[in-house]
Amino acid sequence: MNFSCNRFSDDGVLADGGHGRSCRVPVSAASLSVGVLSYHAHKTLASTLASYGYGGLASCASEAYIFFNELTPEDERFCREHPGWRCAGSAVNLGLLGGMDALARTMKGDYLLMLQNDCPLVADAADTRRYLDESMSLLAAGKADIVRCRSRTFPGQGFADAKKFARYHGNGLLPAMRRILRPNKARRMIGRAPYSIPDAELRFPDYITREGNFLVVDSAVINFSDQPFLISRPLMLSLLDWAKEHPKKRTLNGFQVMEINLNDSWWRRSHFKVAVGEGLFTHSRLDGGFRNGKGREVLV
Repeated sequence: MNFSCNRFSDDGVLADGGHGRSCRVPVSAASLSVGVLSYHAHKTLASTLASYGYGGLASCASEAYIFFNELTPEDERFCREHPGWRCAGSAVNLGLLGGMDALARTMKGDYLLMLQNDCPLVADAADTRRYLDESMSLLAAGKADIVRCRSRTFPGQGFADAKKFARYHGNGLLPAMRRILRPNKARRMIGRAPYSIPDAELRFPDYITREGNFLVVDSAVINFSDQPFLISRPLMLSLLDWAKEHPKKRTLNGFQVMEINLNDSWWRRSHFKVAVGEGLFTHSRLDGGFRNGKGREVLV
């Protein structure tokens, strides 16, 4: 089966006027690839893969890859010790954007589950399969363009959405003043409501709607996150192309970051449909954070 996805224009729309809907693939004919981006941190990665084994993640996919930034013989040996996972990698560190780009292009599934080495699974096998099936159904029906897969109940390290949401949409005088003084920032915080309040779709119906077990949020108010997400392969490649073509001065350890590059006015104008469900994965790094080189994880 052949698929095509038009390139984005600078105003954030596809040539067909949609946002990835031309990239839909029927679930009945679709294949799922699971990919984990890793840079050293074997202790973290081993724990993460153990959780995937418990949750039967690889059995849900047609292929499962670990892509090692700066692939070493130790990485290759590690991969051989974990059957069911294919090994890929680069000779040098490509950073987050470059690594995600290489990983996505290595995988051939119609839908891609994008993960990082510090994103263990916190669901059992039955819930994992159900969530992925429901997520792909949303994508195939055009009801969502991206499905977030980070657990709402156990989001893990570096999660600050509820705190940020409360600063602008909590009770009291200070949040009310912030909404008046910084209305654009307050609007962007609405996308954090699904992680913060139980009735997000009722409180913000202009931006958030319910689709079964998921809340679908307009990208006008929710940021792109490189924490675990599910997406069609053509749309993922188109987003990566856009991110590479629009580099930012702000980097991470000198490397471009997909999350940083996408999160600007273009993303908000594009009105992507971002689905948020109960989620499957948490965030847990066991052998130090790479973000600041000091073994300490930085909020993202």
